[in-house]
Amino acid sequence: MTTGDQRTLTIGAASGTASGVPRQGVAPQPESESTPRQGLSIPVDPASPKAGVEGPEVRLRRLAGVAVWALVLVLAGVASAIVGLFKVFGSGPDWFTPAFISVGVVGMLLAMMAFATVRFRGVPWMFMAASSVTLLAAFAMLRLA
Repeated sequence: MTTGDQRTLTIGAASGTASGVPRQGVAPQPESESTPRQGLSIPVDPASPKAGVEGPEVRLRRLAGVAVWALVLVLAGVASAIVGLFKVFGSGPDWFTPAFISVGVVGMLLAMMAFATVRFRGVPWMFMAASSVTLLAAFAMLRLA
């Protein structure tokens, strides 16, 4: 199939058959309201965009910025997780383990939401800032425990 031809799916009223034969060199004729229809004819254009997918496009600079910020958060988060692991299995207080794990999970969810909303202008930066706040909270918990 070439990209320039248009296919028409025709379903006959009497026979119930369908044929997908390319129509070449034939311009589509507009149908008037008074013309009776025989069967069902649906033009199928393979180059048409899918309905409901329209919206703002992803800017690669924004995606790269969010990815770099997430990389910094991951590296700092791994460092805090290693120290936190020693606190969890060592002599940390009872409140530390659930609080530290909860803050880490919330921070990861916020970073994932930043990637999910990267097509919008300011939203991913708000999610990344909130994720950074959770990392700072994890560092504060390490200091307190």
